[in-house]
Amino acid sequence: MSYLPTWIVVVVGLLLLAVVLVRVFRNVRRFSRAAGVVGARFSDETGRLKARSAALRVAMRETRARVKHAPADVPSNGRGRQEEDRG
Repeated sequence: MSYLPTWIVVVVGLLLLAVVLVRVFRNVRRFSRAAGVVGARFSDETGRLKARSAALRVAMRETRARVKHAPADVPSNGRGRQEEDRG
């Protein structure tokens, strides 16, 4: 019995497996690169959002402190509301 057809099938199968593995590794590398870019962008956006919310908290704290120490009523010299346009 000749083993030549079996060896041909094995060699062709190994070549096809090598081609498929090369393509899979390329796609995995490309996906990994894209995932890294997306992760970095998401991290940047999350950092900006954290910074904005921290700035907002500081501004609100300062405003509350200012309002707490400011007089409650607006001085109007007892004249009531004064309007510019009395058309």
